[in-house]
Amino acid sequence: MDSERARKGLELIDEQGRTDADARTADEQSEKKISTSYAAASMCSSTMEIGSVAALPDDAVADVLRRLPFQSLAVARCVCKSWRDVVDARALLRAHLLPHWVHGVFINYIDHERPHLFAAPSSTSSIPSSTVDNMLSFMPTNDDDEPWSVLDHCNGLLLCSINSGRNLCVCNPATRQWTLLPQCKGASSFGFDPYAFNTNYRCYAGAYLAFDPAISPHYRVFLIPHMPKKENREKLRQQPREDREKLRQQELDKPFCLDWFFSASEDGTLLASEETEVLFVEENNDDPTSVLATEWPPASWSLNVFSSETAQWEERVFCREGDPAGTLGSVRNDPSRPIWWWPRQRYAAYWRGALYVHCRGAFVTRLPMSGNKYQVVKTPTNANIGRSKMGMYFGEVCQGQLSVWVLNESCGQVEWVLKYQHDLRKQAQYMRSFYRDCKQMDGPWTVVEDNVGMHESDDSGTETTSGEEDSESYCDSDDDVTSTDCFGEEYVGTFVILGFHPYEEVVFLIEPFGTAAYHLNDTQIEYLGNSRPKSYEESQFNGVYESFVYTPCMIGASLSQT
Repeated sequence: MDSERARKGLELIDEQGRTDADARTADEQSEKKISTSYAAASMCSSTMEIGSVAALPDDAVADVLRRLPFQSLAVARCVCKSWRDVVDARALLRAHLLPHWVHGVFINYIDHERPHLFAAPSSTSSIPSSTVDNMLSFMPTNDDDEPWSVLDHCNGLLLCSINSGRNLCVCNPATRQWTLLPQCKGASSFGFDPYAFNTNYRCYAGAYLAFDPAISPHYRVFLIPHMPKKENREKLRQQPREDREKLRQQELDKPFCLDWFFSASEDGTLLASEETEVLFVEENNDDPTSVLATEWPPASWSLNVFSSETAQWEERVFCREGDPAGTLGSVRNDPSRPIWWWPRQRYAAYWRGALYVHCRGAFVTRLPMSGNKYQVVKTPTNANIGRSKMGMYFGEVCQGQLSVWVLNESCGQVEWVLKYQHDLRKQAQYMRSFYRDCKQMDGPWTVVEDNVGMHESDDSGTETTSGEEDSESYCDSDDDVTSTDCFGEEYVGTFVILGFHPYEEVVFLIEPFGTAAYHLNDTQIEYLGNSRPKSYEESQFNGVYESFVYTPCMIGASLSQT
């Protein structure tokens, strides 16, 4: 009897539990229905709002989106497919990660093992100063016994020659990534020996970098070949001695030439180098069958190009569009290096889908990233090429006169147009005011280096200027400046162009290590500082080989540590 009551009681409890559970389940389902209905209503409302915005033209949507801060723009891109397409098609998001400021200038110094960054103050940078590795300490080479240098820069990437020129390396100082390029067929040396003035051992006349992160994360490296030679040393050595003596006699019968005198070996063999360009057999440039009468650059030009997309070298054939620069004989008249302290390879710059390379022979080659047509643009002089605010610029300083040309590519014409011509004598006198005891003062910009190899003598009596007072750091062409005892009153300066500011009408000047920013529009000059490293051992050959205005880029460029 008691057991029967207990069983019925348990059944009642179980039934009541199921009833309560069913009630709770019903409530939960009801709440879910309400929540689902609310979410559906909200989604419907949002869809209607987005749909109304999507009805606007893409250009109007893009104009609104580009006004958003970087983080908000990234969120807006994820709202719907149409917004994502608008952002990607116009590279609105990439623009916030692309370089828009100058972080400094990378400089290769004569008789120095490594390059240094002449860096702007951290307060002027758009990213934390600790983000960019100014010393490039992440590079695969950090051995003082292995000299290396920067060959080119393009939109935040550096092309470097490491391991004494045996390897090419592409790196990003902002992301601290690097990659070694594979060896190109037939190329054993790409870089420079900092202790040798002769660079004939290089397999190519120049190695140049092309990278546009607004279009693609991939980059390309172009190798520009040397001019063809009539003969070479090894070929001549292989000839019978009688033939060599005959060629030697032919040279002796011609007017005396110092180039021949210094290029002859002890056994009388003519050993012409690429620098002297001495021919073994005189040829008539007017003779159409002569090698020297050949057009240069050729109508069909084969270049070795490395693509990070395929991770390999390929031979690309470019067909010339338009006239050549001249004949091989006339182009050879332009020395490979006008003076020994000039750049060991001429500069190049990227602009709107093409790489502009300054070549020997006073011309610029325009190499497109897509297509196989290239153009030749003759230059007004042998000077520095660079990208500036208005496009491709070409500039030189000669006897205190600054001349800057801009490349006009409108209306089917491609020509250099003189844009600025300024007398820099006042600016040269202004630069003298930053000398103390015939030594240049420090400034807001400084050379980045570690404490290894510092010379104590460089620190004695060095004064600095903060650059905060306009009266000290700026000078107008009409301002009066004080003179010092180091120079004469008619001093016109020895300015050399370090590079062009890519986003402003500014050119960076140096003389000899005092560095300044010269504003082309209003002729103001701003003293930046002393770009001579303290670890740079003093010598009569001290100077600058090459310099590259550096603009950090935070977008990765398919670099892998290989």
